[in-house]
Amino acid sequence: MEKTQSKWSRLLVAGVVLGATLATSAFAVTSPDFPMAGFATQNGGTTGGKGYSEVTVDNATDLKSYAKAGNKIIYVKPGTYMGPVEVGSNVTIYGYQGAIIAQPSTGSAMKLSGSKNVIIRNLKFKGVGAHDDDDEDCLQVNHESKNVWIDHVDVYDGHDGNLDITNASDYVTISWTKFSYTSASTGHQFSNLIGNSKTKTSDRGHLNVTIHHTWWADGVVERMPRVRFGKVHVANNLFDSKDASYCVRAAIEADIRIERNVFIGVQKALDLYTSDGAITAAQMIENYEENVKKPQSGTGTAFKPSYSMSLTDVSTQAKAYALRDSIKLYAGATLPDPGSSSVVTPASSSSVVASSSSVKSSSSVAQSSSSAKSSSSVIAGEASLTKHGTGSSTQEVAQGETIVEFYYTISGATGATVTGLPEGVSGTLKGSDFYISGTVSTTAAPGAYKYTITTTGASTNATKSGTITVVAGSGVVASSSSVASSSSSSSAESSSSVAPQSSSSEEIANNSSSSEDGMGLRFAETSRWYLSVSGRELSIVGVETAPVAVFDMQGRLLCRKAVGENFVVVMPGAGRYIVRVGAETRAVEIR
Repeated sequence: MEKTQSKWSRLLVAGVVLGATLATSAFAVTSPDFPMAGFATQNGGTTGGKGYSEVTVDNATDLKSYAKAGNKIIYVKPGTYMGPVEVGSNVTIYGYQGAIIAQPSTGSAMKLSGSKNVIIRNLKFKGVGAHDDDDEDCLQVNHESKNVWIDHVDVYDGHDGNLDITNASDYVTISWTKFSYTSASTGHQFSNLIGNSKTKTSDRGHLNVTIHHTWWADGVVERMPRVRFGKVHVANNLFDSKDASYCVRAAIEADIRIERNVFIGVQKALDLYTSDGAITAAQMIENYEENVKKPQSGTGTAFKPSYSMSLTDVSTQAKAYALRDSIKLYAGATLPDPGSSSVVTPASSSSVVASSSSVKSSSSVAQSSSSAKSSSSVIAGEASLTKHGTGSSTQEVAQGETIVEFYYTISGATGATVTGLPEGVSGTLKGSDFYISGTVSTTAAPGAYKYTITTTGASTNATKSGTITVVAGSGVVASSSSVASSSSSSSAESSSSVAPQSSSSEEIANNSSSSEDGMGLRFAETSRWYLSVSGRELSIVGVETAPVAVFDMQGRLLCRKAVGENFVVVMPGAGRYIVRVGAETRAVEIR
């Protein structure tokens, strides 16, 4: 009777909850906007269409025209767009949820040929099915393309392959991407080539590629990737295709750093292919291997990257499974729509700071070159500010963390000013766009910073406002439930602290449901426990025997409790976290 009665009281604890298995509901899972890392940050960096005008397309003709011309930010509305889409230089192509680029019966879905400075994000690339004949890949980076970032895309059923990087292309990062093959593919399910021929010696000194937080899922048999000549950093990825014969293959003059990856249930994590010539290095560094049939220790000492990159520790099963769960949740086209908030679920109103009167703020003034006119020279008419970008005008960020950038396009004015921003965040004018970006200072006082942007140089100026709420940036603070916490994945953890493997989405879905109580509060429910969020407090009620662990979105352990009826912890700041209770995994948003 007591447990039955407690169900109602549990519902009153929280405002909103999101389970990872509810991704098909109205509360779709969306990914955090992680910053660029790896080789795409080198050689001057990769900015795509930043600083150029933007356009939103809803048909293949416009997409192809703008993409080929370059010098543009292109937002792709939901729908299927038949390729091939040829991409020029200085381009960002960012998809809404449901935007799919389809591969025709011959040719690629999307092709970069000699393209420079390109960003491709949040798109699905649908191939015609892999077959053992000589056609093109679903997505190609070819002919000396340079500085390319491919992030949060889903590529599957590519005709000859899913995504190849060839012919002296360079400074490429692939991140948070999913590669797979479905029943539409009947053979040659080989995902990724880096370097397409043993005779292509002109590739020497090129093909610098980083692949991180990427998932080679079911259907992929080989080439994850296969490398010739290039320097390739394969780091913090997931390999669990039940169809895999091998994962990474090192071939002639390949120099591969295979670091802190998770290999589960595959035949071979690494294949050394020396028939075409000597391998420079294929070094296995601190990887996690489980049920790998034919272990391979690697060969040589790989290059050391010219960039710094934070990698998640996978030295135990619990840590490896946390990274696996994060990648499975967020690899693929899971970013929020352009211009929308990156918030997955709304939180209770208790998380809102009521007043900003106690916090100091910074201000920025930016003007275009035309603003050098005297103050009496003004543009007649009414100015306007139009918001763009993935960042919300109202967002929460911890001290020392970077806000999600957004910007306003200025029309009918010469510049703009902004007041009220927290220390470390500023406004910058680039052409006719006024960007709000930066990293909140660690000394910025917590509170709600209500900022105002005002155009300058118009007879009637426009204003826009928003709020950036700064929260304390300290580590996780346990509540009175005495939860032990750890600030990073490098914390000590005994080998016996192993979380069981999570169930599949289908299995969890069969045991959980989404409901509303009489007050309109939405919650996630299983037959055993309830999870809730109130402000920054995360509560789990009804846990009797299962261990509980909380991880950040890159799989780093924050805190753990072995068993217990209740679990309450105050999270360190806004963002997404992974919660595992026993064998079940959920994603939750803290605002």
